[in-house]
This record gives sequence, structure tokens and C-alpha cells, in this order.
Amino acid sequence: MDISFNIGGMAGQGIDTIGDMLTQVFVRTGFYTFTVKDFESRIRGGYNFTQVRVSDVPVHAPVDHMDVIVALTHDAVVGPRPRLVDGGVIIFDDTIAFDDLEPCHFPAPLSRTAKEVGGSVRMTNAAALGALLSVVRFPVDLAEEVLGHVFARKGEEVVEKNVLVAKRMYEVTQERFSGECRHDLSTVRCGPSTDRLVLTGNQALALGAIAANVKWVSAYPMSPSTSAFQEVVARAHEFRIGTLQTEDEIAALCMAIGASYAGARTMVTTSGGGFSLMVEALGLAGMTETPVVIYNAQRPGPSTGLPTRTEQSDLLFSVFASQGEFPRVVLAPRSIRDAFDTAVRAFNLADRFQVPVVILGDQFLADSSMALPLIDVSTVRVDRGVLAGDDDTPYLRYRLTDDGVSPRAFPGEPGRVVVASGNTHLEDGHITEDPAIRDAMAEKFLKKVPAIRDALRPPELYGSEDADMVLVSWGSTWGAVREAVDLLRAGGQSVCQLHFTDLYPLRTALLREVLSGASVSVSIEQNATSQFAALVSMETGLMCDHHLNKYDGRPMTARWVVDRLQGAGIA
Repeated sequence: MDISFNIGGMAGQGIDTIGDMLTQVFVRTGFYTFTVKDFESRIRGGYNFTQVRVSDVPVHAPVDHMDVIVALTHDAVVGPRPRLVDGGVIIFDDTIAFDDLEPCHFPAPLSRTAKEVGGSVRMTNAAALGALLSVVRFPVDLAEEVLGHVFARKGEEVVEKNVLVAKRMYEVTQERFSGECRHDLSTVRCGPSTDRLVLTGNQALALGAIAANVKWVSAYPMSPSTSAFQEVVARAHEFRIGTLQTEDEIAALCMAIGASYAGARTMVTTSGGGFSLMVEALGLAGMTETPVVIYNAQRPGPSTGLPTRTEQSDLLFSVFASQGEFPRVVLAPRSIRDAFDTAVRAFNLADRFQVPVVILGDQFLADSSMALPLIDVSTVRVDRGVLAGDDDTPYLRYRLTDDGVSPRAFPGEPGRVVVASGNTHLEDGHITEDPAIRDAMAEKFLKKVPAIRDALRPPELYGSEDADMVLVSWGSTWGAVREAVDLLRAGGQSVCQLHFTDLYPLRTALLREVLSGASVSVSIEQNATSQFAALVSMETGLMCDHHLNKYDGRPMTARWVVDRLQGAGIA
């Protein structure tokens, strides 16, 4: 079973609530879900929608088609209609003027039922849930627990009224809907599930940071990263984490560097515009060898661009940002679950090599949600790297070592003076302009790179490395490209996916092997200039034969990949 629901309307109409309730209904009955939210950069109005994909097997990306549309405005009827499958259902509030009716189009008294049964038009979202479940013949009783959970903080009376509204709209739909939905869920059943949770990418990343023992998070709010910061703030008291909304992004990173110098694990959250302001401070972290994690949830630029849309256009900027030359790590989670693990690894890598680590997310990853197995946090390991011992006397913060990593001490430790400087410095941290020391310190930076590269994960190969065609992807496009591989292989194509989560320093062994052996290689990226393919070429001299680029701000889907490959005559 694989069914896609689309709930559309204006900001402020409860679109997210309907989507969240629908997601919870199916997750609590054992199904898998993947939910994406599409919204304009405005407080109220506009056309927004939530798309919920439901399956009896795990899914990791949205789809282009829609099986059931729920519309609370006229735009929400006509906008997505071209993507409705044959025989798909449109449920729209009967106050909407829409005269192009077919049997599968249902003018439902959503707002009227909410007002008459619940006493408030605000309960339209519960009515919509009832209508949705009715057209796919999913038992409405299973929604009661979800409604109770969603509205519990508003009191028992509100919960009871929402339940009554949902049930009444379910009955009305049974009585009046004359169409036939191609999905009948009255007999399709998964068992009740208590071992799954629903997380967004930002929630997963924030929880990973908490599991990694982050102790300071500073940020200036910037979508789509803000909810990651809020997630940490909501748990800051419980886990004794210092948090601060700063006056700007420059202050956010400078404060995080200061807290890290003092011994705390630190992180900042931002998007591309905010990361641009952090660039000079990034150089300070590099020169002082201060570990810090920077989460950049990418959105289309330049400037304000599309602040509520998605893109992968900050890769090369992250790799080369700031003045001078110094090592850094760039990671890009492939999925919501991987965002948790990537956050943990980011902190360990930052401490182990005393470098800044950039996590590249994007709006799609940040705001999408899916059903996940429970995360076993007992497997999380905290690696603080090389710390100074009793024999490190006199203490030299920047002692020259074979691997470039110096034992780290923190201010206030008895008998030690910890000196750091943004200028070129001696081993003890004091400023110098001696050319020989400058050479030694620059080489100290470079000595870290081989060990960093070895510590990063190689790309993941999905399919046979002997496949005729290889699709090269990175970051959050993993799910869509992986599903595209399945579609192509089902059609008889010899194809594999080579996917990168750890982007820089680039691990090249498997990359060279697969690209050299394939007849056709295709880079697939959500940017206009194939930035990862350019990085691969710069690091290895290898070129991809073709490039698929999506930069309209909307998520990638498997069907988009397959259609573009076939349209270009590649597949």
C-alpha cells in the first residue's frame, strides 16, 4: 500500500494540524509515513499544503501524485488538481465555489459541521480528518486517541467536541460521497505500533546534539533552522544546556567559540544568510583550533531568496568559507534518522580534531517528518579527543605534534595557563610573526587532514558497483534517488546509487572505482551548478557525464529523477 494525501489552504487554517493528526493516526496503527510541508513566506494567507505519504513499508521521500486532496480554499482545489491520479478524490469545503464536479469530487460541509456539532469553525480540521478517513474507509474510532493527544492541553471538553465533529463528518461522508476511492483501508491492516516516533529533521538533529552532550547553543532565528534551536531550548533546563538568542549571527558563533574555549560542547544554528555573517568567526575557530558545530539549514539564495523553500547551494561556500587555509569538516545528513547520528558524529569529530564542523541540512530535511523506530541512545559515545595530562607541563596549547592535534586543556585547570589567539602564534599561544613558526603552524593544520579523511565515512553504494549507470547524490536527496534506482531497475536498467553524507575532506577510493567502471555517470543535485560534481572533479579529476539539477525550491522525487533521465535519453 502506498497512498498520498494532500491537505491545502491558507496559512492559519490549521493545515499543519490536519496533516499532523493524519500522520499520527497511521503511525499509531503501524503504518509508515513521510510528511512534507509546503508554505509561503507569510504569516497568514497564500496557498500552503501538507502532503502525507502513507505506506506499509518505510518510505523516505515524497511523491509527485496525489490520491486524496482536502481543500479549504479554491486555490487548494485547482492548484494540485493536475497531480491527482485517475479516480483520485477531492474533498473541498462546500462554501468553495467549484462547478467542475466529477463523482470523485465531494463538496463536504466541513466548516458547517464544525460549527454545528463542535460550536466553533476552528474544529474544521477535525471535520477534515473525519472526511479523509471515511473516503478511504479507515475506522474513525482509531482517530480518537490522536485527537485526545493533539487537543489534550485545551481540556477534556475540547477533546470531546473534536471527536464528535470527526465522527459526524465521517458519517456524513459515508452518506453523501458518491465516488469511489481506489484505496480501501477497511481490510488493509498493520498491527498497533508503540515502537515508532514521528520526528522532523530539525528535531532529530537537535536530539542528536543533546545526546552528544551539547552544553551551549546560540542562534539568531533564521528559517528553516529555527525549530532546531527551539527544540534544544525546550529541553535546556532538563539537560542543563546554556542557550541564547543573540543579537545577530556574528555574536552567535563568537559566543559558541568562547564557550568551547572554556570547555563546553557548542553549536550554532542558522541558514545561508546567517552563515555568511559567521565567516570571519569561522576563521577564528580555525586559527584557534576551537571545536564548534555549525548547522546550516540551506534555502535558495542569494540574499533572502526563497526563505521557506529548499536547495543544496551552500556546499562550495561551506568548504571554502573564511580567509586563509585551515581544515574543517562538512557533513550532510541523508535522512531524518541520519540527522541524529550526524549530529553526534559532528561533535566527536570537532573535538577529536579541534576543527569547526559544518552540518549541511536544507528546508526539505528540516521540516519533513517521518515515522522512525525508537532511537537507542545507549549506543551514543562521546569522544572529547586528546586532553592534556599531568605530564603536559609546561602546558603548550598549540604544541607541534606528528598528527597536528595538540592536547587540549581548559581555562581554570590548576597549574595551567591556556592562551589562545586569532593571530599566528607560538606553541604557547602568544603572538608571533616569525616566518619559521608561521610555516610550522600552517603545516600543523594540514597534518590533520589525512586523519580527518580516514575518520569520515565512505559513500554508500546502493546496487552493484558493476552497474552500467551510477547516480551520484549527496545529502537529503538520498531517498528520492534511491527510490528512482528501484524504479529504473524494475524497468530493466542496470543502475546503482553512490551517495555521500561525509562531503569534505572527500573520500575518493570507492568514488574512483565506481565512476571509472560505469559506462554512464550522472550527478543529481538540488542546485544549478552541480557543486558536488565540481568538488569531485577538483579532488579527483573525474567528471560526471551528465548532470540533473533541480533548483525551483521544491523537494526532489523519484519520478522527477526518472522522467528527467528518460527525457534526456540517458535511461
